[in-house]
Amino acid sequence: DYLGKFDEYAQLPKNKPMPYLRTWYFSDDIPELVDDFTPPPLFHSSDAFLRLPEDLQPPFRWLFFGPAGTQSKMHVDIWETDAWLGMLEGEKTFTLYHPAHRKFLEVGDNEWPDLLNPPNPAKFPDQSKAVPAQTQLKAGEIIYIPRKWPHHAVAQSPSISLTLNFAPTVVKTAVMQFVVPYAKNRGRCQMLLGRNLRAADNLMQLCIHGGSIKYGDFTQAMGDKKATNPMGSAA
Repeated sequence: DYLGKFDEYAQLPKNKPMPYLRTWYFSDDIPELVDDFTPPPLFHSSDAFLRLPEDLQPPFRWLFFGPAGTQSKMHVDIWETDAWLGMLEGEKTFTLYHPAHRKFLEVGDNEWPDLLNPPNPAKFPDQSKAVPAQTQLKAGEIIYIPRKWPHHAVAQSPSISLTLNFAPTVVKTAVMQFVVPYAKNRGRCQMLLGRNLRAADNLMQLCIHGGSIKYGDFTQAMGDKKATNPMGSAA
């Protein structure tokens, strides 16, 4: 539906919210697309995620579609992993900050400045102390985003981009604190459901981000099938 209305979204006035197909788990819907590209060996030759069984590897692989003006707000990537992003169409402006400057940008629990609006010194009084690194990424180019680096991206034209997150061996120990509970919960969910979790399943998101996994989540995912509850009340 989104792709069918892409041209319509591109004509929206600048003061209107811009719909953005971001973090699309395309391998759920069109799995054959996975075979249409080869992840750069430079990044993935020591990827600790690839040492996991295939049905337990984190689904950190997304496509982004959006008109000019769509943005990925400032954030630090999931599990503080490394990432690369390749521009397939269009251009994006990336703004990155060294991890040492994170303290000037983040307020409370994962609140960040909106770089497309004027600074808010009342909420982010130290934002001006953070020194940005900025680059324009064009079609055919790849950007490497190091772990723990806060970053922001905004499309300068209609754009399509592909991104994968990975865990180099050098950070294996740090990432394992996330991998172990994720893999345990995902394995239990898949055992109960009798199928692999889809990347976009609510249960998958709970396995990745943490939180309570209730028995009702399983019964909803299984439909009319009866289930036992090997996880107790929560995981």
